[in-house]
Amino acid sequence: MTDKLQRNRIARFAALSLACAMLAVPAATAQTFKELYAFTGGLDGGGPWGTPLLNGGILYEPTFHGGSAAADYAGTVSVFITNASLGTYLYDFQGQPNDGSAPMGGLVTDGFGDFFGTTTQGGFSLGGTIYEITGDTESVLYNFTERGGKDPEGGLIIDAAGNLYGTTSSGGTNGSGTVFAFSAFDSFVQLYSFGNDKYDGIGPASSLVSQKGVLYGVTTEGGEYGWGTIFAVDIKTKLETVLYSFHGKKDGGTPVGGLVSDGQGNLYGTTSTGGSPKGHKGNGVIFMLNIKSKQCTVVHTFTGPDGSQPLAGLATDGQGNFYGTTYIGGAKGYGTVFELNSAGTLTTLYSFTDGTDGAYPYGGVTLDSSGNIYGAATQGGEYGQGTLFEILP
Repeated sequence: MTDKLQRNRIARFAALSLACAMLAVPAATAQTFKELYAFTGGLDGGGPWGTPLLNGGILYEPTFHGGSAAADYAGTVSVFITNASLGTYLYDFQGQPNDGSAPMGGLVTDGFGDFFGTTTQGGFSLGGTIYEITGDTESVLYNFTERGGKDPEGGLIIDAAGNLYGTTSSGGTNGSGTVFAFSAFDSFVQLYSFGNDKYDGIGPASSLVSQKGVLYGVTTEGGEYGWGTIFAVDIKTKLETVLYSFHGKKDGGTPVGGLVSDGQGNLYGTTSTGGSPKGHKGNGVIFMLNIKSKQCTVVHTFTGPDGSQPLAGLATDGQGNFYGTTYIGGAKGYGTVFELNSAGTLTTLYSFTDGTDGAYPYGGVTLDSSGNIYGAATQGGEYGQGTLFEILP
């Protein structure tokens, strides 16, 4: 790909530390890796960027490009039966002006057979869309605009009332991205537009986490030191608070993935750079933020052999263990899947080889009730278009 999103996202991260990501080979682990599906780049799509949604034993994964449309990027929503090499596409995006193109974030569901997501491009205003899929029918719920925010790279979250919340990486009143709500009554509200203050952050590119009427997220840039922020937006008052500004050094910088709560008043996330006094020379970190004290603590610093440049948020099993991916690094330099246990010890569960297993996992992972881990590699596989994988404990 040579499109705008590649320049703005992949090129920003992939060239930073590939050399230092191949210094050593970590010890093998007992987990079993299985390729579930290899994308072809045809009707099934190619280049899956988001975290798969597991619903009723079926995995749902948007792809960034592919499908039948002649539009740039296009993309599909593909579906898979877990533990079987079976895949088909649920919907084939057509681009502008119909229904959007180039979805990056994953899907959410209301539990009644309806699925919701975003496309980063296409739609009537070319700024992306919010879409709904029911059965095999897709509907555009909202077309993003420059003023309202555009290029929603992260996925959505949904509350019990069916309201959707998300971010746009650019656009808005000040051009630096937004936090938005889309109600169950088809009403779009811009909750916050970044750039009101020089320290409030720029370019949120991930999904949000909600607690007690407050939305928490990260910006990839901006803040007091220019390396991104952790922020909170009150849904009712629309007031934004910067909880932490990354220094871009030992504490990390340029957080791309979203946050996850441990249920104890702490938020966990990753930064794609930092972890070193030299800032961008680092491989990224896993951090913990105490919401009440606003104290940010590094719980793991990536070294390269254990992974580099985590671009996705973390998944938790509810037992104090966290799981995620790194975009590069590991034994071969093509990314990893890792576990951070409750004691703060990181284990590399798998290192990608750029073979039939895939390469460069951009999105995060999903867990099932048995502890099986599901995710997608953006590239590699039999056709070079990415894979869907499973890791058994």
